[in-house]
Amino acid sequence: MNIIIGNAWPYANGELHLGRIAVLLPGDILARYHRLMGDDVVFVSGSDSHGTPVTMKAKEENLTPEQVSAKYHEKIKDCFERLGFSFDLFTQTHTEYHSEKVKEFILELYEKGYIYEKNVEETYCEHCKEYLLDRYIEGVCPFCGGYAVGDQCQECSKIFESDELLDKKCSFCKSTPIIKETKHLFFALSKLENDVKRIYIKQDGWRENAQKITKRYLDEGLRDRGVTRDFNWGVDVPLDGYEDKKIYVWIEAVMGYLTASMKCIEERHEDYREYWDGDDSRVYFVHGKDNIPFHTVIFPAILSGLGFKNPNIREISSEYLKLEGKNFSAAKNWAVWGKDILDNYNADLIRYYLILNGPETKDTDFSWKSFITANNNDLVGLFGNLVNRIVVFAKKNFDNSIPKGTLDKNFKDDLFKVYCEIGDNIEEGNFKYALDKVMSLVKTANKYFDTAAPWISVKQNKAKCAKDIYICIQYIANISNLIEPFMPYSAEKIRKILNIENSIWMPIELKEGKINDVEILFDRIDRKNIDEEIENLKEKCY
Repeated sequence: MNIIIGNAWPYANGELHLGRIAVLLPGDILARYHRLMGDDVVFVSGSDSHGTPVTMKAKEENLTPEQVSAKYHEKIKDCFERLGFSFDLFTQTHTEYHSEKVKEFILELYEKGYIYEKNVEETYCEHCKEYLLDRYIEGVCPFCGGYAVGDQCQECSKIFESDELLDKKCSFCKSTPIIKETKHLFFALSKLENDVKRIYIKQDGWRENAQKITKRYLDEGLRDRGVTRDFNWGVDVPLDGYEDKKIYVWIEAVMGYLTASMKCIEERHEDYREYWDGDDSRVYFVHGKDNIPFHTVIFPAILSGLGFKNPNIREISSEYLKLEGKNFSAAKNWAVWGKDILDNYNADLIRYYLILNGPETKDTDFSWKSFITANNNDLVGLFGNLVNRIVVFAKKNFDNSIPKGTLDKNFKDDLFKVYCEIGDNIEEGNFKYALDKVMSLVKTANKYFDTAAPWISVKQNKAKCAKDIYICIQYIANISNLIEPFMPYSAEKIRKILNIENSIWMPIELKEGKINDVEILFDRIDRKNIDEEIENLKEKCY
């Protein structure tokens, strides 16, 4: 099967915090799982270099937008690499390849009649002497009456045209802007409504939040959206008369899924359309609930306009992760930053906790107490202890080797069912449940070891002891396969100990072979860290 996995593109205006990472981690789980299944995977993402947040950060740091986007792109990329994200390509929108392909797509949509020109009245601040980007206009949501910025309500998440905003104010000077006429390009989203409906109707594996928000948009009817904006940072418009404008980031950035995957697939000398539109293909979009309409409505419409008629799309749309009971806030520094936690804690612990406590179907909360408890109880007490005591026992009593043994049919059949159940739940986006099943197998293996009591049988019946340790090692070997999508570093350590060359998503049986030196998977964390981390968090918040 051909698999495209597209992780949402973070703005290159700051470092990653755990709230963002928790939403994007499922992409790597899917990529690793499908590779173990033998599928052809293209896992892509990148930094969004051209959004207004980048220009605002550039002003704040007295840098050019290009400098600031390059700076934070490297920091974001480094964070993902340290967390073990296995991207086939992590790029950025500020590349020549992306820009040229986006312009080609815009021209194709224009020639097909899905992009058209229109004179519009736009918001202009006489005090600041410039047209105001959506991000620089604030006011009241026309749907719920809540606080809104530009074209999206901060309370109900509804997206609309910025000219529908009520009681507008300039975000800079707070004066009331005027309306001034200018010419722009628009995307004929309304023409593609039936195509979006067809994708929605046949959807498979979409989470409830994606289904509800998409249905709401379709019930209300899709409306055309502006493609260009008055701006000096971004991708040029490939049409005469638009030299003073750029392509709007909402359409340019989502096209990054296409441009990044095209680059990967071209290097494999394959047809990228087969991955996006083939009968044996699947596309996963991994993002937060605030980005749902861009992935379920707008981008499917773009694909349809470009001639993709059969995309098999699955939406992995997470809710929000909170921090010690409050929303993450980069502005107030109420955050646990990726770099900081990676400097002090095991990357697989971070992955484990963010999956175990992930915001799959509801908002969840990161707390230092539960984070450290999960490490000490689950990863040290259960998982790490299982591997350590079995391997150490085998090395000591069986000459550093796997003893002889066999697996009966029932054991193999039960193991096969575990692989199927975990795999099915990963594909359906039920990552917490899938990880719980892996940890259940860890508990089963621990129970088997305790019941077998090899420390007794090694003295009284070494043949039985050998058989039991053989089975225990098979548990560990298969756990290394099953844990690979979730905790790849730990899986690699187990493979190294047991001389397993490759991971595959099917039951394996290791025969006689040497056992290498044991490497501790996880270290216990002093519980005093809980109070220290919370105090540190409060001190840095402003």
